[in-house]
Amino acid sequence: SSSQAFLPDTLGPQWATVAFCDHLSRRGRSTSYMSLSRAGSAVALLLSLLATTDLAAAKSDLDLNCGVTGACDEFEVELAEEELAAEMQVELLQRMPVDLRLAASGVVAKVATELKHAQQKDLASLDSCAVDHLVGSWKVENALGIDGVVVTLQVSPRQTSDCSSVKGKINYLGKTTDYVISATDKSEGKLHVKYLNEQAQPNYFHEGEFDVEKELLSEDLGAVNGVKQNENMLLQFLKSP
Repeated sequence: SSSQAFLPDTLGPQWATVAFCDHLSRRGRSTSYMSLSRAGSAVALLLSLLATTDLAAAKSDLDLNCGVTGACDEFEVELAEEELAAEMQVELLQRMPVDLRLAASGVVAKVATELKHAQQKDLASLDSCAVDHLVGSWKVENALGIDGVVVTLQVSPRQTSDCSSVKGKINYLGKTTDYVISATDKSEGKLHVKYLNEQAQPNYFHEGEFDVEKELLSEDLGAVNGVKQNENMLLQFLKSP
């Protein structure tokens, strides 16, 4: 009978194993290179395969092309065994259950990474606001043309990512006033600056500007709430070392 018909579809796995061994015994002298232990290994591989796959798939897993005579040499048998073992290994890996602990640790790691990136982004935003240019110590000597009059302004850095304002304290003639200072882009390398006094009743604000390139900060004391009231009341601050 033909060697291609030795494994009927109607038989069970045990008959497939017997038929496979019988098939090996009929291949003639060219199979004498295959030791008994190798034959046992091949049978073991087939048994493992039959335990995890259906019978129809098992018929074609050892795909031996042995020419017209149907006799395979040792190299062809070894190659077929290696291919079968590789396929079985892949299938076993695919059937392995998911390790929930490893999956959970992956989720935690992802969340931690995203949180770290968010924190870094928030910290980076602290250096990207217009009001940050105003942070530091500022001084005007001989203020308003009066010899010996010194006006100082201390602007504190932001404590959050809010870019709307910073806190400042202006000191002149022994008096200290708290400001809420905001800044907006005025184009051409300049910022429009607003000095709001929330402690006064009613509240009021002065305006000025900051030259980014020259690092020159000004405050016009002669303009209150956007209305010009007095001339020659401009303070021009230079940054203190």
